[in-house]
Amino acid sequence: MSDLSNFLAEQYEAELKLFHTSLDEVPADSFETATLSHAPAWHALHVADWLRLVVLDDRTPNYHHLGWETVEGVKKLGTQPAPMNEDAGKVAVLARLDEIGAQAVAYLRGMTESDLLGMTFSPSAPSGERPRLLALGMHLRHVGYHRGQVQLLKKVQS
Repeated sequence: MSDLSNFLAEQYEAELKLFHTSLDEVPADSFETATLSHAPAWHALHVADWLRLVVLDDRTPNYHHLGWETVEGVKKLGTQPAPMNEDAGKVAVLARLDEIGAQAVAYLRGMTESDLLGMTFSPSAPSGERPRLLALGMHLRHVGYHRGQVQLLKKVQS
């Protein structure tokens, strides 16, 4: 474990806790309801899928909540059924997010500086990959963005 990997793990842990809290405040009867663009359940599964892909480098072809499913390089990642769908219920979806989040934080804590300097898959990068450290920083901000989306949904729903 390096100081940098520990710092990243702490930042992810804090942001994921804030994201979970925001999602938990959504009433169960509207957790699966798409308001504006996506349902809170989708936001949770979206972040969980990106945690699997960016942090855990999991290439299991069962991604269905990335938001890039029509991009050629991503299509091969969704050939199997999703591990969970938005209609699984609030408790199950939040448990999935927490499980993947805990795996990601543990994985980050174990990364070496050499691991952090490698490359990782990125469908938005022209080459299809980007430096891992840059991708982790971008993804961490991405979680915060989706937390803001959930906060906005809560205001619209009330």
